Amino acid sequence: MWSLKNISDRERRFFLPAVVGMVFVSVFLFVDFPLYRNIVEFKKKTGEEEKRLKSLISMGQEYLSVRNQVDDIKERAFKGEGASLSGIDSDVNKAGLKKKLSSLKPTTTPVTDLLKRTKVELYFEKVSISEASRLLTTIETDWHPVVVEKVSIKATYENPSLFNLTLLVNTVEK
Repeated sequence: MWSLKNISDRERRFFLPAVVGMVFVSVFLFVDFPLYRNIVEFKKKTGEEEKRLKSLISMGQEYLSVRNQVDDIKERAFKGEGASLSGIDSDVNKAGLKKKLSSLKPTTTPVTDLLKRTKVELYFEKVSISEASRLLTTIETDWHPVVVEKVSIKATYENPSLFNLTLLVNTVEK
């Protein structure tokens, strides 16, 4: 059997640094290097998870912002009786064109169980350009969720300075 007692001092001096070097290399190859590689992979995965977490947080904040905006629109849309036609009526009254409104044709289509989209055609007779402008400004600046889809203006035969105005507006209601 081979042992350290059977070798000379000179051979021990030669083998001892070799054995220590082999132990050092073995520890480095089998312990330190895998640990270092695992740490690098862990840091890489941690960085990716942090990016993913930041993305999720920003998406959550964006969702909350959009949900708050939708809730605000719903609150404004259904204030009072909840009918958007009353909002259009109040806009026409504010513009002072109630007496010149000759027809109002609403068409309602369901969007969800709680919401309906209403498309309304408003026809005004003998309206001046300033009155039409005032009506459009009132509709656009009022808190009711009303969107003007189409505007049609035609001059009247009796007085070319007055116009027949047709508005097609979209709105929502409960």
